[in-house]
Amino acid sequence: MRQQAGLDQSGPYDLLAVFRDEATADAAAAKLRKEGYGEDEVFQLAVGSVGQGEFRQHGPDVNRRNLFLETRRTGPNPAVVVSLAVILGLIVGGGTFEAGVLHLALLAEPSSALGGGVLGAIIGAVIGLLQRGRVRGDIGQTTTTTPSRGPAQGAHTVVALRLADPDDIRRRSRAQAMLINSGGKIDKSVGRTV
Repeated sequence: MRQQAGLDQSGPYDLLAVFRDEATADAAAAKLRKEGYGEDEVFQLAVGSVGQGEFRQHGPDVNRRNLFLETRRTGPNPAVVVSLAVILGLIVGGGTFEAGVLHLALLAEPSSALGGGVLGAIIGAVIGLLQRGRVRGDIGQTTTTTPSRGPAQGAHTVVALRLADPDDIRRRSRAQAMLINSGGKIDKSVGRTV
């Protein structure tokens, strides 16, 4: 049995929960009534009729998923950098030593081999440092944003409670837990001062 916000129902409410659709709000109101909350305590109102829309997220942090979706590229592998420096140092150093032995150029054998080895090590290290690391965290997830449609104007997706005894914290907490478990968002701007 859905009730509209009228003159007798307007005023301060103890709890207010907003639901995504009217069917969910109907089910939550029925659950509250089944658990002993009376017709004079449970009201189902139209969207935007009361409250300022100050909501707190319940459950796990919704921003945690960003941690799992972030990707980053690892730095260069130090083993690859060192091995390229050593390999190219040996190749270039050996090549300059051979050139010095064969008298193809005016190169002194020991110093040309040492200079070629240093030059090869520098070239190998630069090549190793310029290699890009693999991408970490890219586990095949794609994020798409779908526009969420709110409830239709005039839909009764708000469940409000005006408890007979606002000092009964146990009863209020129980009602709040039922509303949250039913998929409602509790509007923190609504509540009577006790």
